[in-house]
Amino acid sequence: MNHSSQNRLRIVYLEDKPQDCELVAASLAAANLACEIIQAKTKEQFEAALVRPDLDLILCDYTLPLYSGTEALAAAAKLQPEIPFIFVSGTIGEERAVESLRMGATDYVLKDHLERLVPVVRRALREVGLRRAERRVQEQLKATERRLYYLLAQSPAVTYSLRPEEGRRVFTWLSDNLEQLLGFSAAEACAPEWWSNQVHPQDAPALDGAPAQLLARSHISHDFRIRHKNGEYRWVREEQRLVSDASGRPVEILGTWLDSTERKGLEELLRQAQKMEAIGQLAGGVAHDFNNLLAVMGGNIELLLMDEDQHSAETKTALNVVLGAVQRAANLTRQLLAFSRKHVMQAQPFDLNDTIVNLAKMLKRVIGDDIQLRCDHAPGPMFIRGDVAMIEQVLMNLVVNARDAMPHGGKLGIVTERVSLGPASARSHPDARLGEFVLLSVSDTGTGIALEHLPHIFEPFFTTKEFGKGTGLGLAIVYGIVKQHEGWIEVSNQPGAGTRFDIFLPASAAAVPATVAPEAKAGLRRGTERVLLVEDDYAVRAMTQSVLQACGYRVWEAASAEEALEIWRAHASEVKLLLTDILMPGSLTGRELAERLFREKPELKVIFTSGYSSGFGGGSGDFISRVNGCFLQKPCPAWTILETVRRRLDEDATPNAQEK
Repeated sequence: MNHSSQNRLRIVYLEDKPQDCELVAASLAAANLACEIIQAKTKEQFEAALVRPDLDLILCDYTLPLYSGTEALAAAAKLQPEIPFIFVSGTIGEERAVESLRMGATDYVLKDHLERLVPVVRRALREVGLRRAERRVQEQLKATERRLYYLLAQSPAVTYSLRPEEGRRVFTWLSDNLEQLLGFSAAEACAPEWWSNQVHPQDAPALDGAPAQLLARSHISHDFRIRHKNGEYRWVREEQRLVSDASGRPVEILGTWLDSTERKGLEELLRQAQKMEAIGQLAGGVAHDFNNLLAVMGGNIELLLMDEDQHSAETKTALNVVLGAVQRAANLTRQLLAFSRKHVMQAQPFDLNDTIVNLAKMLKRVIGDDIQLRCDHAPGPMFIRGDVAMIEQVLMNLVVNARDAMPHGGKLGIVTERVSLGPASARSHPDARLGEFVLLSVSDTGTGIALEHLPHIFEPFFTTKEFGKGTGLGLAIVYGIVKQHEGWIEVSNQPGAGTRFDIFLPASAAAVPATVAPEAKAGLRRGTERVLLVEDDYAVRAMTQSVLQACGYRVWEAASAEEALEIWRAHASEVKLLLTDILMPGSLTGRELAERLFREKPELKVIFTSGYSSGFGGGSGDFISRVNGCFLQKPCPAWTILETVRRRLDEDATPNAQEK
């Protein structure tokens, strides 16, 4: 063993004879063991030298005048217990040597046999090195264990092991973070009957088959419910792996549990949303087909009313009653379209009070007999500019929420009033601003909203209802519609005493445009222009053709875009206006047909119709302006069709543009 100057052996040697110390130094040097020997002759010198932190070896004579070897051994064991201690003595006998080893000495060497010193020193240094290395390994192992324990304690996944015994689970170990997941300690969960008592009874049969699956596949995963210590069930995602010995015999199962309650809740919300989407698709399709039927009924009734001389007063009254019923049915289909989100915003001035009156009967049916509905309207019309169907949806969602907050009955109030906001009032809400507004208030005497939930009520999918009884979309839709109408919502809430939603919408000075009444037929302007009518529904097509021809227009009718193209190729120069449905069977839609014809004839006038306005493709109606067109939503009165046709033909028309 060679020692450079950087790693010289530092030896404390308790010896009162200098010549003996020199002999030991010479023996070590002869073996190429570079050393620095610190000679101590007294107890004080020896114990002072022992405090050095860089000692490698302690040598000691057994017999000293004032300090015995056994006392020195005891002092070294106290101050430097890990440093090798070797007696170098000429007087120690065998019995004393054995006793010194029993007391903790590393070895002994007789002075008249110093040839043993170097092997003894090297062996002692080697052994202490091994002990130090082992201690470092043990310390690293303990540090790793502490780190692993910390990671397991902080991990959301509970880790366990169990014996692969069929029929029941016998846990051999469970991580302590089980208590965070289920409230039970690991010791409680290792009890024999714990597992069978906590797993959900409906999930137990499926879990009974898990051992066989694990033996076949070595790795399985599944979800099940397990009871928390507080009595509630939680969903858990379990992963299991089979550990086998060298012969392939299963010896242990390692597994993890991860709380999947939130994920299961989101999956359920997704299923609910998909269900609502499917219902919405169905509602939209029904409304579209129903609109076509209403268009046929309403159009034919209006055709009958055009010729007053053919009917008695009683017949005309009856026809007008039927026409009113058709218009009310059209309002219902508009609500279906709003529910199915197949209705893009079509802003127009309307009286909010009228909308509430028309919706009141339906609202009473929704809330039931145990809730008292009171509608207080401000005097006079309350005009706003917006989409009637969307505002109706806002009212419906708020009323449904209020109903659910009053399971044992209560009072529901709907109030409107006109408000003028000045600088002070406009600062009361981040979205508030100066101006004239119509205030729509919906209040209830229900349970109210918990204060911790109040900041989240307009977030999509946030709900405080029981699991599976709400999608959390109602108030999010309300918020979006109000924002789309350039308004804002303020919420007043008292837990246990009710909630009030105040909706501020910009007031409109414009009145609702007057619709053309049947009595106004004498004022309708007629025409003789050529109209290309494209509609796949035969009854709607026939009714529309009759309405147009009754006012003098010459109509070519087609059941598809392909048929319309054949007519166009033969008579393109004569066609002045294209009246087409947007969605039709075949390779071309009404939109694509209009764009193709408009490219060929930019002066062509275009009117689109549809049973629902999302037929625009992606919900956007930008293409209508690209072909200089306009849109009519079915069903619309015959008078509206005739007025729109005449207005479109007269736009930018020269005196000679109209056919004679």
